[in-house]
Amino acid sequence: MSAESASSSTAPPPPPVQGPTRRFTGRDNRGGRSVILRQPGGYSAEILFYGAQVVSWKNEHKQELLFLSKQAIYKPPQSVRGGIPFCFPKYGFARIRLWGIENLKHDTAFPPPTPDNAYADFLLNLTPDKFPDWPDHRLELRLRVILGPTGDLTMTTRIKNVNTNGEPFTFKFAYHTYFSVSNIRLTRIEGLQTLDYRDYVEGVDNNQFTEEADAITFKDRVDRVYMNTPDEIRIRDLELRRVITIHKDAGLPDIAVWNPWEFDASIIDDLGDEEYKEMVCVQAAAMENEITLNPNEEWTATQRLSAEEYSDMI
Repeated sequence: MSAESASSSTAPPPPPVQGPTRRFTGRDNRGGRSVILRQPGGYSAEILFYGAQVVSWKNEHKQELLFLSKQAIYKPPQSVRGGIPFCFPKYGFARIRLWGIENLKHDTAFPPPTPDNAYADFLLNLTPDKFPDWPDHRLELRLRVILGPTGDLTMTTRIKNVNTNGEPFTFKFAYHTYFSVSNIRLTRIEGLQTLDYRDYVEGVDNNQFTEEADAITFKDRVDRVYMNTPDEIRIRDLELRRVITIHKDAGLPDIAVWNPWEFDASIIDDLGDEEYKEMVCVQAAAMENEITLNPNEEWTATQRLSAEEYSDMI
């Protein structure tokens, strides 16, 4: 036997090819049970069963891209301050309910996931006795969360009216996303120039304006809803040289932008007094015009988040 053949016969087997993974945590996890999605490149995301709320999304450097308050309360009926609360029918009950895991692989509203995706499907199947605000309605809420091979985070929601009494219902909706930033004063929101918006800062009389700036910057409290927005909006962190892009479909025509600034942060119990400097909410939403569903009608909406670093060099 030659040295070459002897060497090849005793060589260790190649390491197994790693793919995307999904792992469930226990009830003693922060916030209760959750699903953790991972990609071989280092990307990850964590979604709580409580509210089907994404509470972590990390890039290939394992840097957190979502803001989660150090004072967040993980106790029903309190919603968790940070991540991506699921706001339905406006800021209502969906984000303070315990969702179940569901297999939506054969649901035609959700395209089949590809083998290189890590994903989890959630279901909130509500009957009238479970939500006193809507005593006569039945509905299904379904959510798929996908972590792609390059770290993109995609959320697709389907809401269906399953009333048997023939009644329609109306609602508003938002992916109430809290993004982590290095410094709110060095953060820009791009893609909203020339658009009409409503300003909800207290004391504003005529609250509809047109955005004249090339980008939204922050020097005080901001609470606005921009209408008829484009499909892509960017959050640019000038200090970290990082851009996060919100890609959204026509089901989410609005973008809400919020930062509480110093005074409001000081009176929010589950937000640290200085934490407003580290976060900005940019929400893909359907808020200005309510959506109406008749029995057996359904509504879907998708948001995809991507992150990349950039250089000032040309």
